[in-house]
Amino acid sequence: MGVSTYRAYEFLKGRESKTVIVAILDNGAEFTHEDLQGQYWINEDEISGNGIDDDNNGYIDDIHGWNFLGNQKGENIKRETTELTRIFARLREKYASRGLSVLNKEDSLEYVYYQDIKDTYEKEIQKKNDDIRFYKFLIANYKSAFTLLTEYFGHSNFNMDSILSVNSTNTSLAAAKKFMLGAIELKFDDKSLEGIVKNMEQDFETRLNPFFNVREEIVGDDPADLSDSIYGNNMVNAMSPYHGTGVAGTVAALWNESKVSGIVKNVKLMILRVLPNGDERDKDVALAIKYAVRNGADIINCSFGKMYSSHPEFVQHAIKEAERAGVLIVHAAGNDSKNNDSIPTYPTGCYQDGSRAKNWLSVGATGMRENEMMIAQFSNYGKSTVDVFAPGVDIKSCALGSKYDWASGTSTAAPVVAGIAAVLKSYFPKLKAEWLKEIIIQSVYKPKIKQVYLPSTKRFVSFENLSVSGGIVNLYKAILLAESKYAD
Repeated sequence: MGVSTYRAYEFLKGRESKTVIVAILDNGAEFTHEDLQGQYWINEDEISGNGIDDDNNGYIDDIHGWNFLGNQKGENIKRETTELTRIFARLREKYASRGLSVLNKEDSLEYVYYQDIKDTYEKEIQKKNDDIRFYKFLIANYKSAFTLLTEYFGHSNFNMDSILSVNSTNTSLAAAKKFMLGAIELKFDDKSLEGIVKNMEQDFETRLNPFFNVREEIVGDDPADLSDSIYGNNMVNAMSPYHGTGVAGTVAALWNESKVSGIVKNVKLMILRVLPNGDERDKDVALAIKYAVRNGADIINCSFGKMYSSHPEFVQHAIKEAERAGVLIVHAAGNDSKNNDSIPTYPTGCYQDGSRAKNWLSVGATGMRENEMMIAQFSNYGKSTVDVFAPGVDIKSCALGSKYDWASGTSTAAPVVAGIAAVLKSYFPKLKAEWLKEIIIQSVYKPKIKQVYLPSTKRFVSFENLSVSGGIVNLYKAILLAESKYAD
């Protein structure tokens, strides 16, 4: 299922469009990609490479955006802790040696929260250990199967057809045949599995390590102080930004003879690096949103999220600033197969008083076919908190080295919607954030299939009850609605 992009542009043929600025809050983007040439925003108030803050915004040489994960020496953060780890580390320091009986009422409530965090953290550690053991088990089985089949054939250059031809009463060889066929079908081998194990073991050193504080070593700011805002560097393409390059391509890849095209044509991308390998910091997200708003962004895409937040008020303050400026924020709903109405994904557009930001659009992911498996099995959902669904399975986009790759996730669905919003803004420049949101929600495609599997379950539910709109975004229908309601 697509979003009728080509049909929309046929309808718009011959009309004038305005250049739209889309801010990509992510892990950066590759400037040299052949399909993103000329698509990056340029800060015309800044002189490139002179080492001077020409526009007096506190950020030196911020030509294409800003990297909140680095310093002026050119050092940059790649791996970070999770928010759960940070909260556990902070509360453990305060309560590990104290009992409930000696605490006042306020601290007693926080102590109970600490016990819950501690339990969750320890379960994460256990799960990671279990996963490592499982993958090491697979590696051992792969190597054993490979050795047996190599001995059987007399060489190691075998494929699925030759493995299928194995006919033996030897139980070990039969098991090796079955295992290797499964490995080929699932596209893994011992080397790829060893890479997974290596990354998991690194998680113990970084993501799940309460003593890991790369933030202090490299950035040196106070993550709990929003006013401590001048830090980072202009290296928005640092640390191999695979994820952000894919997001950028989905929004804005050039319309040419290449392998992909973005949703919006007349666009400039403002790149704001806030996403490490680990959880983003609330402060970085808030300052990046503020930077985008103050530098003229029309749309902000946030393809990230986490289960915990230490300073949600930082981000909500920034969301309100964006709302006042008429800037739409598009956010990926998350890939946890959970109901965001019950368990929030951060950052969130839901304020503490129960209201929702009028400029916040949360996006779930759908697959390629209109059937009972229509909703991606990883996608989060929510009748009150997820606004729309968009294609987010096997989406081809830009990859590092001017290459292309397929990706799945609500991280992939969100830039589809950001692109749709940008097209609307490009052809109907007077549209404010809340109008863009309203048009996108009201113009969704309502599938003929009414009952779908709830993500990661075998339980049927009504598709309409899994989001605010009950549908899938459609650019052509959105253009028609904008034309009928908001055309000059």
